[in-house]
Amino acid sequence: MGSTSALTLIRKLNEEIPYSVKKGEEFIETLQFLNRELSFASFAIARATLSGELPQDQYFASKGFPVFDPKTLEQALKLKQSIVEPLNQIFIVPCIFENQLVGVLFARHLQDRWNQSEQFMVELAATEMGRILGPAQPGLTLNPNLRNKSKNFKNSAPQIIGDSEKLKQILLMIDRVAPTTASVLILGESGTGKELIARRIHALSERKEAPFVAINCGALTETLLESELFGHEKGSFTGASATKKGLVEIANGGTLFLDEIGEMALSLQAKLLRFLQEGEFFRVGGKEPMNVSVRIVSATNRDLDAEVKAGRFREDLFYRLNTISMKSPALRERKEDLAILIEHFAPGTVQLLSREAIEALKSYSWPGNIRELQNAVERMRIMSAGSKIELGDLPANIRNQNQSKFDTQMTGAPPVEMPLEELERIHILRCLDHHEGNKTRAAQSLGITIKTLYNKLHRYGILDKSESTL
Repeated sequence: MGSTSALTLIRKLNEEIPYSVKKGEEFIETLQFLNRELSFASFAIARATLSGELPQDQYFASKGFPVFDPKTLEQALKLKQSIVEPLNQIFIVPCIFENQLVGVLFARHLQDRWNQSEQFMVELAATEMGRILGPAQPGLTLNPNLRNKSKNFKNSAPQIIGDSEKLKQILLMIDRVAPTTASVLILGESGTGKELIARRIHALSERKEAPFVAINCGALTETLLESELFGHEKGSFTGASATKKGLVEIANGGTLFLDEIGEMALSLQAKLLRFLQEGEFFRVGGKEPMNVSVRIVSATNRDLDAEVKAGRFREDLFYRLNTISMKSPALRERKEDLAILIEHFAPGTVQLLSREAIEALKSYSWPGNIRELQNAVERMRIMSAGSKIELGDLPANIRNQNQSKFDTQMTGAPPVEMPLEELERIHILRCLDHHEGNKTRAAQSLGITIKTLYNKLHRYGILDKSESTL
């Protein structure tokens, strides 16, 4: 496929009609199906000719589907590999039939960054689309196989990328723990993939057909967190205009993932403990107890043993949550996976890296772990002007890491040439370390709101977008 065809396709995307109905309304039916079954994304379908071209009258998009970079499309089709175009979070997946390109499935994330389980769902859909779009089936129809397969999309075990020994040990432990009903506590730094581990535990458990529900306990105030967890009755507080189900109720029969459990207030810890012991809870403002069955998987980047000794975390709740514990390794502990992860985030990137860029990536400590790596890879691909990714295309904190080693252990004045933004980043991380990861106390110490702190940590690649929203 030539670049002219790609550009023509992009123009079609932004023209006067939201989607094309030429040559078959069945495309629209399929898009509606995908939008309904995989509700985290909106979709577009392009049908290819036998030569691999994408005619503009064979492009069908959901309403409002945005323009994307044609270079990313070219790369995905050339390599016949899925790839995320970073600016609009568009996931481009070639549809292959008998090793021939027969179309492309485009999916744009509606809420946040793509995670591996969501990408896997779209790739399964693209596999089925390849069969449907193939030359042996001249008309696109909503084959029952697509509907049947979609039932398993959300429950498919997400792939955890890497080949290091530490990662293999985690995967082995997941396989052993998942089929049980035991509560699991996942330890590890922010950005190491703790939620991905939790999702894999759920997907390999007997509860996989039921919901997996996640909440970040550190991103909400105590009052809001209680309402989110247990729900509330109409009129129970100002603004409660209707009865609302809590996440505990929504997760009935499935798994509830409590991220950053160490940030939960003591008073709410007592209510969570009662729920775990009795299997019942009260909505905020409710009078009748409600019973559900959920498996609890929790995660924290804090030392809960120390929190218990300091009186900030209930000992009885700690033992309830800590039936099985596992540690998600930091990226600096599994640097042999660096190249595999880079290639996963953007196929073809590793071969474009200069020797100096590779050395800088290997020697960097990656305090933001895999999340920071993903952000760095996106920036490299955007900033690289040529065919090579040079040292200057890397984020400033990576290419100037020797200068950036003025950290929490140093008490002298920073170098005069250090950028103000880098100095602010170091001070915020020092403050967060001083308060042992407690973001609420760190924000108060810094004189900023908790939301501002989350937004800054997200910008540094230490938190993802969903964690920066209050």
